[in-house]
Amino acid sequence: MILNARDKITRGLLSLAKSPLLFYPYYRYHLPLPAVILIENTNCCNAQCVMCPRETLTRKRGFMEFGLFEKIMKELSSASRKPVVHLHGFGEPLLDPLLSERITLAKTCGIKHTYIVTNASLLFPETARKIINAGLDTMKISFYGTDEESYHATMRRLDFKVALNNVREFVRIRRELKKRTPKLILQYLPQETNGAKTEEFQSMWRSVLDKRAGDCLNLISLENFGGGRAYNRIGERIVSVCFYPWAALSVLFDGRAVTCCMDYNGVQGVGDLNFQSLMEVWNGTVLSAIRRKFGRLDYSGFPTCLRCDWVHRR
Repeated sequence: MILNARDKITRGLLSLAKSPLLFYPYYRYHLPLPAVILIENTNCCNAQCVMCPRETLTRKRGFMEFGLFEKIMKELSSASRKPVVHLHGFGEPLLDPLLSERITLAKTCGIKHTYIVTNASLLFPETARKIINAGLDTMKISFYGTDEESYHATMRRLDFKVALNNVREFVRIRRELKKRTPKLILQYLPQETNGAKTEEFQSMWRSVLDKRAGDCLNLISLENFGGGRAYNRIGERIVSVCFYPWAALSVLFDGRAVTCCMDYNGVQGVGDLNFQSLMEVWNGTVLSAIRRKFGRLDYSGFPTCLRCDWVHRR
């Protein structure tokens, strides 16, 4: 059966999910389509950030074929409730020469909210103008340093001054074009390598961001990437129901759908959009069985989930 509820309500309920008993009636149902679909335009990256387990990436690297992306967008165009579409995955989305065309197609197909996460190292003026004019709605920028030393120690292979100038120029160009989208989210990850200088980070960006456009700062904490890293202690007891199979779907650049965005090696497949429709995958037997298992806190057979710090915490 399918629960017809607004995305906001769904996400609110799922964010409270700590016990399979408390929300047992809710976990019997799922929405007709995911509230969020993450489409990996590429898993290639120009950085080697210390917190990201890219050295353990074993799957082939590449870019999503535009025809496959178009197939997904056309299916979503006929949906009455369209999901938020993320145009990124385990890579740097601005490496994709077709990114602006993908954004334009998504907006043409009626997607109301498009979203990318980038390190801004390639956010040069020409690219900035393209994604602004294409209609990108939100752009989160990972900027994990407050000076050259802390930035280079954390976001290896990138240049602090280049990224800093790119962000400043982006805000200027957006203002010049008289646009308020994409909204910018400047994200900071306090950790040992960057000195956890939260106040300095906030001070550094306060005068740059445009509050009228909804720009804001965001602080996050370290994650284990499903076992790719070991920042957080994992207890023996599993205590949380993962909301992902009820709310979101991740699609790798080659078209394979997986359980979660943390499954960066694609070992927990749930379908293949080269041969199946999005509806067939989302409402199919594989994901339905996963929802039943996860609702009982049973993650056996899912190695990425068993090493995830989310399902082990309250």
